[in-house]
Amino acid sequence: MATTKALERETKRACREEHGRNKFRGALWGNNSELKLRREERDQSRVDSLILKDELKVCSRSKRNLSQRLCETETNMLAIITKYQEELNLAPAHEHRVADEYAQVYAEKEARGRVIDSLHQEATIWMDRFALTLNGSQELPRLLAKAKAMANTYSAPKEIHGLLRYCQQT
Repeated sequence: MATTKALERETKRACREEHGRNKFRGALWGNNSELKLRREERDQSRVDSLILKDELKVCSRSKRNLSQRLCETETNMLAIITKYQEELNLAPAHEHRVADEYAQVYAEKEARGRVIDSLHQEATIWMDRFALTLNGSQELPRLLAKAKAMANTYSAPKEIHGLLRYCQQT
């Protein structure tokens, strides 16, 4: 019996030790799992940190580039504003010059109109003379040549040139 009790005690002690070892292993396994998770979190944090550092560098470069562009744009904008201010200062003089040019062109157009009207009246007179002398006059070719020369010298209407061609054909 003593041996049985000793054997039982020994078995209970061995079971307690086994239970303690299992408990210890479980705690180690739990700690190991927790360490693995922390290690993974740390590694992910490092990767995220590197990514953020790269993004920060890119943003910094982009900020510098945008700052330079802004300075260039501001300089260009100030140049454009100065240019338009100068043009605005010159606008009244330009307006007067354009008005004078328009008046001159209009006067030239009216003068041309009067010249054309005068040529038309003169051509009508010549046509009347042609009609009078058409009946066998020997001056007709000379008068026709003179009328043609006048029509070519001054820009006569198309109708006069058509009439002159018609007279030359007959």
